[in-house]
Amino acid sequence: MAGIDKAAIGFSIAIVAIGVAFALYGDATQNAGPSVSAPAVTSTAPEPVMDEPKAAPEKPMKSGWERATSVQDPGIGHESHQLAVLLAPSENIYSGTLLYDASENIQLVTLRGPIGADESPEKTWTPDGETIFELTFVDPENAKGEWAFSGNALAVHTMYTNTFVVDYKILDLTETEPMMEESEKEVAMEEEITMEETTERETMMEETMEEPAGPMTHVVDMPAGTAVPGCEETNECYIPANITINAGDTVEWTNSDTAAHTVTGGSPADGPSGVFDSSLVMGAASYSFTFEEAGSYDYFCMVHPWMVGSVTVN
Repeated sequence: MAGIDKAAIGFSIAIVAIGVAFALYGDATQNAGPSVSAPAVTSTAPEPVMDEPKAAPEKPMKSGWERATSVQDPGIGHESHQLAVLLAPSENIYSGTLLYDASENIQLVTLRGPIGADESPEKTWTPDGETIFELTFVDPENAKGEWAFSGNALAVHTMYTNTFVVDYKILDLTETEPMMEESEKEVAMEEEITMEETTERETMMEETMEEPAGPMTHVVDMPAGTAVPGCEETNECYIPANITINAGDTVEWTNSDTAAHTVTGGSPADGPSGVFDSSLVMGAASYSFTFEEAGSYDYFCMVHPWMVGSVTVN
């Protein structure tokens, strides 16, 4: 998910930027010479220098727990806050119970998203102004506790510049794939139906290819969707569109479509040949014709003339 990747990259860039800033600030402090006061008439006030964030306080790590150290919050408008990410943004939904033990009072945060342009939750968080998450923010006003959470990301947070550490353990962690939108469900259902239809056609073709002794019946399918042009591009308006049988065999055309079709001897260009004509074959109905004489027989659908097929009789 492109939005998720942007958020994760935003966290990484923020961490690197903070490290570089600390290094530059340390060099500047060591190389600076003693300050000299200028005369009162020409003196100018020195440019203010932001206090360097204090290092995270020392805290014995809880045995069997994981530890995270906070960094500057990369969210726009949160530059003066500290954030420790415990579960990075994911397209899946995390849920479980967070046990935490921090070096100072912290807030608890989950993110949901990225959200769509049509959503406008009360609280949001974004690292770039484009990838926007819904923000759930809980302030328990304590440094130790537990929290049952759910979201696409999990973090702890303070509104101060000082770095903090947090020991944590996540119980009963689960990841759930996001629910599909209705349009995605429809596509998935259509794909499943198409696969089932393909399997049925292959089965019918295999049965048709078998050649037991004596006259036999060959099945030709009129598949769903042939009432709309397009099947002629793959020659699948009738399946199989071209079939070879022996004299005395029967061909049975089955209508798997919801629209009515015909099986009419002849061609769209020359019209009906008069050899055979099913008239309208409704959905789920069928039409059969026995070919007694050898030859080649073209046929088409009079309602949907792009549907064409042929029968070769040996």
